[in-house]
Amino acid sequence: MPKSTFNNLPPEKQAHVRAVLLDIFYQKPVSQVKVSEIVAALQMSRGIFYKYFEDLTEAYEYLIHYYAGQIHGEIIASIMSYTGDYFKGIEKFLLLYIDLPANDPRQKQLILLTQNSYLFSERALEDFHGLHKWQEILANNHFMMDTEAEQISFLYFSMKLVIDSLTDMLANDWGKTELLQDFHFKTTWLLQGIKKV
Repeated sequence: MPKSTFNNLPPEKQAHVRAVLLDIFYQKPVSQVKVSEIVAALQMSRGIFYKYFEDLTEAYEYLIHYYAGQIHGEIIASIMSYTGDYFKGIEKFLLLYIDLPANDPRQKQLILLTQNSYLFSERALEDFHGLHKWQEILANNHFMMDTEAEQISFLYFSMKLVIDSLTDMLANDWGKTELLQDFHFKTTWLLQGIKKV
């Protein structure tokens, strides 16, 4: 995570730093990026960069975690917009990303996130916020789960379902029809099972 010096910057300045980092890390792997490129693009000294971040890896991980959190929030908001139809809410979210132009920052964010999808598996349960709201979403959709551990596990499963669907879309160059067909297969398996008796 970034140093307190970065966290104390005004939001507009933080957003500018993220935008520059996104452009640079989108163009090439972190192993090929040099601090000099970042400081030149930000028009700052190397010393200032190191006041914000320990190193390039920390800057990269911060960026990925930040956008993972943003997408996580967007998914939850989309699910909440379809009370009682959980998977329709996820579908609505998926459709937001289907036709983004290559120069759209959300497209760049998505590509970085699909390359780092393990982040959707990292669980910081001791810092889990919004459990009550999540339980409300589950109840509105008649998803009965006995324990908080199971409820939280389903949240992470749902996030992985979304990021895996978007990864499949990018890897296969799918349009809306293919993405929705594949997503509907997955939701049918979840809701109806695969074993026909």
